Formats: sequence, structure tokens, C-alpha cells
Amino acid sequence: MRRRVLLVGGGGEEDMTSDPMAADGMGPTEIIHSGSRGTSADVGGGKGAEFSPFRLRFRSRTTTNESTRRADAGRVGKRVTRRTIAITDRLNEKLDEARRKFRDRMAAASFTLIDHEHDATMSNGTFFDLDGHDDEITPQSDLLLPNRDIFIVTTAALPWRTGTAVNPLLRAAYLARRAREINDNNRTLANELTNRVDVIDNTTSVGGAPSYRQMVTLVIPWLELEEDRLELYGPDATFDSIQEQENYIRDWLRNEAKMADVADADTGLKIIFYPARYHSGLKSIFAMGDMVGDICAVLRKQIDGGNLNNSVCILEEPEHLNWYRAPGEGWTKVFNYVVGIVHTNYVEYAGSQFHGLWTAPAIQVMSSAMIRAYCHKVIKLSGVLQSYAPEKECIENVHGVREDFIYKGRRRAQHFLEKKSVPLDEEVEGRAYYIGKILWAKGFEQMLELEEFYRECTGKYFAIDVYGSGPEEDEIKRAFYGRRRGNKSIDTEETESDSEDVQSYSREFISKKLTSLKISSQEFELPKSLYELRKKPIPAKFLGPVDHALLGDRYKVFVNPSVSEVLCTTTYEALAMGNFAIIPDHESNKFFSRFPNCLCYRDKWEFAANLRWALTHEPEPLTPELAQEFTWEAATERLIRSSAITRREAKERALLGKAKLDERIAFFHRELGKGTTGDALRKFLGGGPVSNQVKYEIAKQGLDHHEGLTQKFRTSSFVRAIQSSLRLS
Repeated sequence: MRRRVLLVGGGGEEDMTSDPMAADGMGPTEIIHSGSRGTSADVGGGKGAEFSPFRLRFRSRTTTNESTRRADAGRVGKRVTRRTIAITDRLNEKLDEARRKFRDRMAAASFTLIDHEHDATMSNGTFFDLDGHDDEITPQSDLLLPNRDIFIVTTAALPWRTGTAVNPLLRAAYLARRAREINDNNRTLANELTNRVDVIDNTTSVGGAPSYRQMVTLVIPWLELEEDRLELYGPDATFDSIQEQENYIRDWLRNEAKMADVADADTGLKIIFYPARYHSGLKSIFAMGDMVGDICAVLRKQIDGGNLNNSVCILEEPEHLNWYRAPGEGWTKVFNYVVGIVHTNYVEYAGSQFHGLWTAPAIQVMSSAMIRAYCHKVIKLSGVLQSYAPEKECIENVHGVREDFIYKGRRRAQHFLEKKSVPLDEEVEGRAYYIGKILWAKGFEQMLELEEFYRECTGKYFAIDVYGSGPEEDEIKRAFYGRRRGNKSIDTEETESDSEDVQSYSREFISKKLTSLKISSQEFELPKSLYELRKKPIPAKFLGPVDHALLGDRYKVFVNPSVSEVLCTTTYEALAMGNFAIIPDHESNKFFSRFPNCLCYRDKWEFAANLRWALTHEPEPLTPELAQEFTWEAATERLIRSSAITRREAKERALLGKAKLDERIAFFHRELGKGTTGDALRKFLGGGPVSNQVKYEIAKQGLDHHEGLTQKFRTSSFVRAIQSSLRLS
């Protein structure tokens, strides 16, 4: 809407765009012209209204001020927003710059550490620039080099017939033979070079004799407490001194293993002991005191010049050896090269217990830390084990079996080639057998399930003879026989056989069980398994412990449903004797699957089919090549091969920079184990009788645990005077 407004004093008319408020009848417009006074002639409908030229005043001042404030507020808000965005951008730029500087500093520090580790590994011979020979073995990890001392440390010893007692002993014995060959070859080569150039080589002395002979040493535990030896070894094998146990072990090497050359104390295998205690709760032996320090004190006396820088240490069960040990120097600080061989799946055993929900993860973390901190190379016997240190570990079976088992396997193969039937014991014909520890964890629950399924398929249970013993034997017997019969199924007439050797091993065990029936029959225990309520018993015989080699000619079918093993020794021995081995298709049995007599099953149907076929057929004879795979000579070569580190692997490790992490873990482990706090921590973690490591070490050194004084200083006149003064005061 347009209006004509007369400006007084301007002398003319001007078109203006009217205000919407005025157009809606909000009132006349008052006009004021600067420099003159007057009233418009009826302008806007008001007569005689005063006005000022060129100044417009609206009656609706409230509306005008509100719109102005809104506009100002909008402009201020935009200005604040722009300033906030600018400040935020500047802060982000500064933060990005700080992050870049931090990353640059960390990268520089990392490269510096890598360079330091590179220089360190170069200095001790573990790293080489790749020059086309990246598959060559580093000198530090080469066990074939002459004049290297090899020490094998394990957690058990004979007469305890467990895998960590027998296998390390045989490994040390065959390594001693292999070391002798290496040194003899080196001496022969040195003599040839000496005769050619008429220069005496630095590895030989006058007369061609070696200046230093390689020595393989077995380090085993000595149970200090008589009650520990009685509980573990039995009343017939208690020793009054270390020398008696050493003589027992050497006699076993000479008579059982047929290794008289290695059994000689002067020219064969060296054996030393470390003090230990038996933990009945964990069914394990643990060292007491500073084991590394004690071992080194003895070893330095045996080695020329006391130099351990070229030595190799093989830790059998490295996690077990370090869980509760006293604080001291780490293995990698003392020995030039440390190899760990993992035997036992402790995580599986812990997980099968009622407290496994929290103990299994704790054991997994602790085992990984111990192995990472104290080993250069880790050998896992099978892939069923957890991952400890991925850049250090490999999977290889470094075990073998005794010649007795291989001899029986070769004899069975000879009978097959001559078209002769293998003479089996008529009493056990058509029966399978199991040998090992009688524990639920060894697969007896799966065995019962397979018995039930086999009965559904064939109408009857399969007969089985069980050899061995264990703390859960009575429970397992009731599960096989039912509570009505219980242990009464053991009958001396049923257990008689034509084999005098088996009788001599089993008769004493059976007589002990028969004498204990009167006591056990008066006791009542709640059922530990639903299988105890069975009405029809399973045709099984529990015949006690026996040497597995005595069973090779009596049976041809070995059944072992256990999946808790890392590498089952009895399965290994059964295959070496040429028997069928019916075992689960599991990662722990992967090594055995290469042999033709190994019948793996994936479900109950395959088990029933394999057992039926094995009972009605003869095992295939072992070829010489397959028989060689069972020998300890082949196992020793696998150990040497799997212990080696190539140049490529050494470079990859150096680039990873995990050496500092390993050192920090060892440092924290040593610091946490010091003092009374360390003893309390070990007790809290289940150390039991081996918790007070620091207190034991103080007592061994002749220190008073409460006063911190040596016995010699306590008896001095000075200390007596102070003590008397304190008493008088």
C-alpha cells in the first residue's frame, strides 16, 4: 500500500512505502522536518499535529524494539558461534600437532630399542643380516655344535613312573650318546687337520685328546622329607640318601633301558639333584629354595673354568618349574640358550574341576608368562596346548619309546612276513585293554558311554582289561560293576594268566585290594556317577599296575578314549608294539594318525565299527621306516631340529621387539616373590608346603628369619652385650 506524505519544510511531496502497522490502522504518521515547525494540513487525519522534519516515530515502539532485539541477538549468536568454531579448530590443530609429536617420539624410541636389541643379538650371535643364507641355523640355537654342555631339568624322578620322570631320563641318555658322537667326529676332524698342516688345533691338546668333553647332565628333584618319599614312592622304594636314588636310576638305565654305557657314572650321564617337596593337593613336585642358584653352583664346579655361556638348558615343563620357585636369577640370564618342552595340559585339568571357572584362566595366563619370560624356544608336544609365545613356539613330538616296545613290534612284523599267526594269550583273546592312570580325567566316562553304545549295536558290552591305579579307582570300579557288586568282581582265579611276569606285577596289587574289601564294604558312599546304579555289570577286569612291555604279546587292541592328554605315551607304546590303537580323532592324537594301525574315530558309530574290525583282523606289520619313527634316536633328531632358530626367524624376533617384554615379566616375577610378601603370595596362590621359599632360603644360608643375623654374628660378644643391655633396660 502506498501513501502520499507531505513533508513540511521540504516544499514538495514524496512517495513512501507505508509501514504495515500503519496500513492496518495503527494510527496517523507524525512528520517532523528539521529546521521548521508547523502542522500538516490534515496529514494522517490529525489536525494541528506537531512534527519534526525527517524523523519518523512509530506509535508501536514495543514491536519495533522486540524485532530489533531479535536481530541483534541473532547477529550476536552468529558471532559467538563463529568464534567458538574458530577456537575449537585451533584446539584441534594443537591436539593433532601434539599427537603427531608424541607418535614421532614413540616411533623414535621404538626404533632406538630395536636398534639396541639388534646390536645385542648381533653380539651374542642370534642375528645375521639376510644374505641368501637365511635358512641357516644361528650358533646360539645349534645343538650340533661340539663342546656344548646340555642340562635337562625336570620335575619328577624314578621310581615315580610318570611321563616327566621317564621321558626326560631317556632324552638325557640318548642326548649323551649323540653328544659323544658329535665330539668324537669333531676330534677326528681336528686331528686330520692337525696332521695336514702340522698345527695343533685349539680344540685339541697334546696327544689328540679333547681339552674339554661335552657333558649331558640330568637335573632331578630330591624329596627332602621322608613322608614325601613314602607317599610318592611307596614303602619299598624309600631312599635314605641321594646316592641311593641315583644308584636306583642308573640300575634302571642299565637293566630296563639297556643303556649300560650311559649308566656309567664316570663316563656316561651326569645326574644332580635339587631339594624339593611334594604337593599332595596338586599331585606335583616343586623345588625349594633358589633352584637356579643351586644348580649353577654345582654346574660351575663340573665345567672347566665355571663358564656357562655356551651351555644349553632344556626345561621339561617350564611353567611347572617356575610357578612357585624362589626369587633368583632367570634361566635365560644364566644359560646361553633355553628350550622349554611342554608336557601337560594344566588348563584342561583345571577346567575339569569344580573350581575351574576361575583357576583355568589364571593358570593359562601364569603359564604363558612363565614360558615367555624364561625360554628362548618352546616345543609343544601337540597342538592341543594353548599358545604361550607365538613367535617362539613350534609343535613337534620329541618323545620316543624304549627298545622293548620296538622289538615286540618288529617281532610281530616278522611273524606276519613268515605267514605265522601271532601267538596271543587264549584267556584274553577277544578282549581289548587299557593301561594308564585310573582317573575320570583319563576318559573313563567316555569309555562307559562307548560301552553302552556298543551294547546297543551288538547286544553285549565289549570286554576290557584295565591296568593301572589311581585315587579314583574305587569310584570307577563301581561305575563299571554297579554298587551291588562293587569291588567283589576282583577274583584271584579270574586274574590268573599264563604270563608269569604279569602275575608277579599284579598278584601283590590284587591281594592288597582283597584285604581292603572288609574295610571298604563297611563304609557307605554316595554314588559319584549314575553308572553306579547299573544292574548289568560290564565285563571289565582291573588288574593293577604293570609294565606295558609285558602286554605286547597278550593283546592286539588298545583302547584309549582320553582327550585330556598332550601326547599319550601308552598309545605311542601300543603302536610301537604293532597293536591296534583305537583313539579319538583329536588334536592330541594327530601325530599317531600317520601309522596304519591307528584307528581314529569321530563318533560312537565309528568307534563301534573300528573295534569290531580290529577284534576280527590282524594289525599291519610295521615297516622299518615306520619303526624308526618310534625310536629315541629319531626323537633326538626331532628335538635338535625343532630347537633350532634360523636367521630369518631371528630377524623377525628382533623386529618384534618382544625381548624387553620378556625381561620385564621376569623382573616382576622375581620382585613379587621376594621377602615375606612373596611367601604370602605363594600361599594365597595355592603353594601349600612350597610357599615359604624365602624362609627356606634364609634358613639354608644360616640366617635368623626374625632377626636377620647370621648364626656366627649372633654368637658374638657384641650382639650378646646389646641383647643383655636391652633386657636390663
